[in-house]
Amino acid sequence: MPIVKISSSLSTYYESSGTDSPVVFIHPPHMGQNVFKYQHELSDRFRVITYDIQGHGRSGISDEKVTISRLTADLSAFLDALGIDQVTIVGYSAGGSIAQDFALTYPERVKALVLSGGFPQVSTFTLKKQYQLGMALVRTGQRELLSKLLARSHKVTKEDQRMLLDECLQAHPQSAYDFYKQSMNYMCTHLLHNLHCPLFLLYGQLSHIRPYVELYKRQVPQMESALVSKSFHQVPIKSYRSFNHALFSFLKHL
Repeated sequence: MPIVKISSSLSTYYESSGTDSPVVFIHPPHMGQNVFKYQHELSDRFRVITYDIQGHGRSGISDEKVTISRLTADLSAFLDALGIDQVTIVGYSAGGSIAQDFALTYPERVKALVLSGGFPQVSTFTLKKQYQLGMALVRTGQRELLSKLLARSHKVTKEDQRMLLDECLQAHPQSAYDFYKQSMNYMCTHLLHNLHCPLFLLYGQLSHIRPYVELYKRQVPQMESALVSKSFHQVPIKSYRSFNHALFSFLKHL
């Protein structure tokens, strides 16, 4: 299995395909890198790298508490271990908290920032309730129910559903809960003007996250955005053809 040691106490599982410009994908809490399985179809144009953050999937657990800054530092160490200096970062949903924090903390390492269903803070009623539900299911020992909900809502095929379910069930409860909580409390709206790399936002036309595009427009006027027709939040996997096409169209001009 492709596992790399990024510290004395932490091993990170990843998958890599292709050899050109690297693009790293970051998953949300209680899931894993397989939510990006269809993005490996882009490997003829880019080096596609998907990985499990600590406490998720097949990655290990470190001795330190899960925080967004800790996960950002993990990503930097992971790239160092792979010998990658500069990269395009793609964050899906709450994975966007790590993606944005990385772009703000290590601007020299980011060629471009892509957020699929991303947000700079949790400020809407629906999104806050979604977080609270996920945290409650983890905290009360209903991880199997949460895993089934996530697997079913993200599946394209029955095989996808089984694979995603197995991966979700591997998440360490405390790590998943902490990732949920830290991302729910993360806020970088006041720092968005410091983003100088190209920024691309991808939202499902029917997604409850879509209103955040207006907030980004006010803070980062030069950013680009696209809506995927008839899609909800799970664009990278449920609408992967449109997602991959939009991502390629954006990156080929950089």
